Amino acid sequence: MKQVTGVAPSGSMGSGYNIESFKRAMSLSPDFIGQDAGSTDMGPYYYGADKPFLPESAYRRDLEIMLAAARTARIPLLIGSATTNGSRQTLDQMVRLVHETARSQKQSFKLAVINAEIDKTYLKGKIASHGALESIGPEAALTAESVDAAGPIVAQMGMEPFMSALDAGADVIIAGRACDDAVFAAMPVLRGFDRGLSLHCGKILECAGLSAIPYDLGEPMVGRVRSDHFEVEPGNADYRCTTVSVASHSLYERSDPYLQAGPGGINNLTHARFEQRDPRTVRVTGSTFVPDDQYRVKLEGAEHVGYRSIVIVGIRDSIMIEQLDYVIEHVRERAEERFGISREGIHLMFRAYGRDGVMGAMEPDRHIVPKEIGLVIEAVAATQDLATAIVMFTRGVMQHADYPGILTTAGNMAYPFSPFGIPVGPAYRFSVYHLMPVATPDECFPIHYETVTY
Repeated sequence: MKQVTGVAPSGSMGSGYNIESFKRAMSLSPDFIGQDAGSTDMGPYYYGADKPFLPESAYRRDLEIMLAAARTARIPLLIGSATTNGSRQTLDQMVRLVHETARSQKQSFKLAVINAEIDKTYLKGKIASHGALESIGPEAALTAESVDAAGPIVAQMGMEPFMSALDAGADVIIAGRACDDAVFAAMPVLRGFDRGLSLHCGKILECAGLSAIPYDLGEPMVGRVRSDHFEVEPGNADYRCTTVSVASHSLYERSDPYLQAGPGGINNLTHARFEQRDPRTVRVTGSTFVPDDQYRVKLEGAEHVGYRSIVIVGIRDSIMIEQLDYVIEHVRERAEERFGISREGIHLMFRAYGRDGVMGAMEPDRHIVPKEIGLVIEAVAATQDLATAIVMFTRGVMQHADYPGILTTAGNMAYPFSPFGIPVGPAYRFSVYHLMPVATPDECFPIHYETVTY
């Protein structure tokens, strides 16, 4: 039976994975190994600061295992979004790790490096020629000024640059920012299999064991794309895929249960069907790809907004908890008097974990009075010293605040750390999250080839 088989060692490079499960997955004769290595999930800091999410040692360990396995099996290794934001700097870091690993393992292969960082002059030319780019997040329009204010700006590539590299004979492909499922769909589509099925299979593979029972990001997943369906099964013989586990992950990270937008079009799962082929394997049919009239790629970037400091306190005084909104309003007014927060554009926020720290104003159960609260006081200001001064002042006012029913003037807040004020460092926000039209899918993703020999 004609098929393309892919293995995803884990749902995120650097998070580690079950070596025995990976060995079993490799025993199933895969055609390639794919690995996602980044995301916007980690927040804007890693985009603005241009730093990887995990220590280099974590990426190195996973790379050593994947590269050795891929070269032993003589199959391609594809890594996308290297590492985290997929910028030129983090891409170069991963390429360096590839060279160091290849040297230590005495490996030789053809390497393809696909850049995803956008030249800002090129981007400003796009804005000038196409007008406003569609925003899928920020309220403000993308302008030449906002482009210059952002850190590295990357575009999220689809499967086409990977297909070009594979077609050119690359054994190892290291790519900047890439759509997760594209990493896994590239080889099946290059070999003539259906784009919709390939992308849907890629969607399941990109988070590996999160589509299995038990759920585990560090468990490998195997996918097989065939002419009219695909199948997925865990690498771990003691784990299983079910119609529910696979269908539920098909809903992962999307606002519409049927439609998933990506570079160049939408994958439509309206007619997808999930069938239990055996106790561990699920077969999926009916996924279809609907191409856009105009191919567009998503741009991502973050701008620096100041410096963040926090104070973390625990509150178990039932009276203070009942009066917490009153106390926060009081200390906010005092901070406004002292620092001119509104005038200076300073961000001051309170997160009451145990009450509404996650949902904030959308919390539906505000009538429930918790036994204790973990309160995070956060300030973002122009300098680190000012941010720390604001949270320390706010903490002090709160520590000795007068509120209805108070029984004691101190001892109402407990501190897990000393010093109380914790300088977090630079703060960023996503300012570039827009769709950019391109003439071809490869337009802004140049590929560099080199022969690695050690």
